[in-house]
Amino acid sequence: MNNYVSAQKFAKATNGNIEAFQSFAEIIFSATERLIALNIGAARTACACASESASPVVDGDLRGQFASRMNAQGKSLEQAAEYFRGINELFLETQGDIAAFGTRQLNELTSGFGEFMEQVAQSAPAGSSDFVDALKTAMTNASAAYENFVKTSRDVAETNLAAASNALQPMLTAPASSVKGRKAA
Repeated sequence: MNNYVSAQKFAKATNGNIEAFQSFAEIIFSATERLIALNIGAARTACACASESASPVVDGDLRGQFASRMNAQGKSLEQAAEYFRGINELFLETQGDIAAFGTRQLNELTSGFGEFMEQVAQSAPAGSSDFVDALKTAMTNASAAYENFVKTSRDVAETNLAAASNALQPMLTAPASSVKGRKAA
């Protein structure tokens, strides 16, 4: 009977690991698919901008042609910033998904460890309950530390994204305003 129970536990653990791998692979493939879509969109946009601003300079209104090219450059910068914003958002979402996956796995591990420690406590010699309690406490503390680490790293990543976005704003507004100022002159 004991071998049957062990075989069931082994099969359950194997199925759990397969499901965990599939879940992790789903996260990675989804992020990869979104990254490829972002890259293809950026390549299309870059080609469109290049063809738009590739016209030769002709005699006549040079100021107007120059302003048109500057506007195209400003649009290119805005589109590049949007691309990088999309990359950062994808990074943050994927990081959050992987962190949630890790948290689920840690919770399952903690639960399984708790069940194992209960079985050990039942079959252990008298007086070992303090040791079992200490192990359970250590596992609980490790789980709390991991969750705190995940939260802190998510906060840092979001703060960095906000700082990068704020740093890009002056660059995006400068070309458009300088071209408008030159047109007015």
